[in-house]
Amino acid sequence: MAYMEWRAGLDVGHAKIDSEHRSLVEALNRLHAAMKQGKGKDEIEKTLLFLKDYTVEHFKGEERLMMVHRYPGTDKHCAIHADLVKEVATLITNYQSGKTPLTSAVFDFLEDWLVKHIQGEDKALGEFLRGKGAVA
Repeated sequence: MAYMEWRAGLDVGHAKIDSEHRSLVEALNRLHAAMKQGKGKDEIEKTLLFLKDYTVEHFKGEERLMMVHRYPGTDKHCAIHADLVKEVATLITNYQSGKTPLTSAVFDFLEDWLVKHIQGEDKALGEFLRGKGAVA
């Protein structure tokens, strides 16, 4: 069973954003599976780095959409993205140095952040984009 199941309540109504969110959930699930299966530090680190890199690219895409369509919440939304990128970078650094093991608390934080962000900031962005006719 996957750590985090996708649910319809996470759809924001923009095909590309929704697809990328599903990929983020899959990456989180791969990371959790690697940890649970006792995969080596290298495999877990590789998966963590993929999750971070994919998140950064996803954020860049969302931010381009915000700028192109002149989304009024762009500054706030971008600041929230930047904060998560910093937190994940710190998590990775601390994991690599042995300061922070991957625990259920780490996964709870990542899942909670993702769900709240999608259901809050990204839903609002999705509604705005749909209003502009941008759904793909």
